[in-house]
Amino acid sequence: MPIKINRISVKVDKLRIQPTLFLLKSLFIFAMNSMNLRSKTILIVGLLLIGMCACVEPYDVTYRLNANVLSVDGFVSDQDGTTVSINIARNSGLSYYTEPLQKCTAEIRAGDGSITPLKETISGVYTAPGTFRGKIGQTYQLSFRTPDGKTYESSKELLTGTPEIKNISQQFNLNGLLDNIGKKVVASTVDIYLDFDDPKESKNYYLWRWKLYEEQSICITCVGGRLVGNQCVKINSRTPADYDYFCDKQCWDLIYNDNINILDDKFVSGKSVTGKLVAKIPFYHPSKGCLLEIEQLGLSQQAYQYFELLSSQSQTTGTLTDTPPAAIIGNVRNVNDSQDKVVGFFGAASTKKISYWIERDRYSNPIVKSLLGHPVNLEVSSFPPPSFPCVLSRDRTPIRPEGWK
Repeated sequence: MPIKINRISVKVDKLRIQPTLFLLKSLFIFAMNSMNLRSKTILIVGLLLIGMCACVEPYDVTYRLNANVLSVDGFVSDQDGTTVSINIARNSGLSYYTEPLQKCTAEIRAGDGSITPLKETISGVYTAPGTFRGKIGQTYQLSFRTPDGKTYESSKELLTGTPEIKNISQQFNLNGLLDNIGKKVVASTVDIYLDFDDPKESKNYYLWRWKLYEEQSICITCVGGRLVGNQCVKINSRTPADYDYFCDKQCWDLIYNDNINILDDKFVSGKSVTGKLVAKIPFYHPSKGCLLEIEQLGLSQQAYQYFELLSSQSQTTGTLTDTPPAAIIGNVRNVNDSQDKVVGFFGAASTKKISYWIERDRYSNPIVKSLLGHPVNLEVSSFPPPSFPCVLSRDRTPIRPEGWK
């Protein structure tokens, strides 16, 4: 008999991501100092000019620390594009931020003895060769050496399978997105549900992530200034306006999931699962469609427990933007110094991906949220006004996504 998943999302928000994903059941305490630790998850993608959609995105976590702490996140996948992010969580005295750790020597070691070197493709992001794919049933371990000579390695992670996504459906939710205190409606949403068959013969743990392509016409906002050439120049005025400028070509914003969505199959017992809520997509346009890419990952028990703890901590603060109270130590260690704590997680996950075109024009009178975050204010002092390039980045692309209608 099919298992019907209640259409209620466990909200563990963070990112426009820029994640997320991770765990441990204790407060993070250093030997020398007792620290107040809260974590903020940021999705880092090893974007390449070719095959942007193929990358398996690591979760990059920023922590509120009183010292510098190493942060490592990534997955080996049976799909193309395995990436790992290595960062330093820093405290400047005024703010907390994550700084990419460059020039590491990194590799992935498989249980069969093979070694795959990783190349730094973006600052702090290390990518496997395009031909590399993990194999179900194989174990994988991350090993890397920092520029100052410290050596780190993860525990060995078993890559387990995950079933195919059988079906996707959508449903209009007029009051879908609420503010941080859960009272005011920010936007209507299109809620996305999927069906799959949980295998009977094995124990399974799941994680769902998504990436959204929204067409964007504004490529830069000059705060208190105007665009001159490709630079924003400040306006000499007591009350300068903020001006928006069109993109010079067709452009898309990339938006990532900001919740941790996991499932232990003890709740579904090897049966068919229908109506699993995986995404709540706001109405950034009242009628324009958008393209959603969904990933269903099969996790190890250790990885599931890591995300479960991160999810639990995030719920205590409301969202992942409101960082949890404790940094979460994962499965990466300094091989020569047990007191050198490392946050984040390196795992192995079988991945099933599917693209879905969301139709919005079938719904009437939705509550719309600005894609820019503010009403558009175009400069009209010159005609035609200047435009700005659609620059390829983690959050924006001029490359037409496959499946765009």
